Amino acid sequence: MVDSFTLRVGIRYLFVGASGFSRLVNAISIVGLALGIMLMIVVASVFNGLTDERRERLLRVVPHAFLAAESFDEVAIERVRMRDDVTRIEREFHGMAFIRGGDGATITVDLIGIDLRKGGQDDLRFVDGALRADGPKNQVALSRDLALRLGLSANQQIDLTFVAPTPNGLKSHTATYVVAGLFQFVTEIDAVSAFVDLTSIVDTPLEQTGKLGWNASITDPFSVDEVFAGAPGVVTWIDEHGEAFRAYQLERSAMFILMTLVLMLASFNIIAGQAMLINVKRSDIAILATMGASRRQLLGAFAIQGGMITIVGITLGLASGLVIAQNINVIFDTFDEWLGVSILEQSAFDQLPSRIAALDVIGAVVIAVILGGFALVRPLRLALIESPVYVLNRAI
Repeated sequence: MVDSFTLRVGIRYLFVGASGFSRLVNAISIVGLALGIMLMIVVASVFNGLTDERRERLLRVVPHAFLAAESFDEVAIERVRMRDDVTRIEREFHGMAFIRGGDGATITVDLIGIDLRKGGQDDLRFVDGALRADGPKNQVALSRDLALRLGLSANQQIDLTFVAPTPNGLKSHTATYVVAGLFQFVTEIDAVSAFVDLTSIVDTPLEQTGKLGWNASITDPFSVDEVFAGAPGVVTWIDEHGEAFRAYQLERSAMFILMTLVLMLASFNIIAGQAMLINVKRSDIAILATMGASRRQLLGAFAIQGGMITIVGITLGLASGLVIAQNINVIFDTFDEWLGVSILEQSAFDQLPSRIAALDVIGAVVIAVILGGFALVRPLRLALIESPVYVLNRAI
């Protein structure tokens, strides 16, 4: 509990006895802490949005489970289709192909054959053209970034080279396709993927260059191992792309640690400011001590000043951080108008996603409170160690 003496002394130093130097140091400390909190909330919110978007795109594009055709006949597939936790199951082809660009460069892509009649292309975000069920048989969709790297455009003919293993070695097959559409990629995986009509692969020599099977989507992708436990010929998204998901989680953890370090830098400013203020008031501390003020009362009096700095800094940082995080796209659109260019034009996103997580906000506040408390207590404890007589003799 704070007694009346501690409260009066604390308020006096906070308002009445504040010099111009004290007010400047307090203002700098408040602004530094507020900027640290604001930056931590905004960056964490944007990173959460980007991670959610990339994860959602990853789980929307790649199969949750790929069931090999040689292990699942029509009866087995029908049993899988009847499960309550299976939301969709479609026939697909997975393979690899080489694409030669206009400048002669060759890139290896993951080739996915989808059933256009069942809407397998609905998950692709086309920005130019599209795969159509009533279109030509040999049509292919590429990511816009991949097409730019190869110097290709929509409605252009390209050659896809497939390689199949044979008893006598590898045998290549070349087929001519038309670039029917360019889609916007979000993850590194769909950036190097090419989608073709399944009918151009099945019952042709190209079928031997990859695997024919079924793309199964389930309600909870993270329980895919339990859903297909013990089933032969099943390749889950965790088997093929689990490293990408773990990389997203690692990036988020590294970002939070980095933002914590930024907040620590802002708190060092409070430590330096409070150390200078306490150093200026060392004679006042000595006088109060000789008058009978206890260490607890002196700590409480100066804690009022440091506490107010921490509270005001956290409040301003929270308010500005939450407002910016919620209106990040409005801010970006304003910058786009000022600059005359789109900041996200060459990125994989039309808008900058943002998601405010309560744990991130609470974590930022807790870290700021801990660092703010340390910033006050440590310098004051060092000042209280000195003898009041020694301090007053130096002041005379």
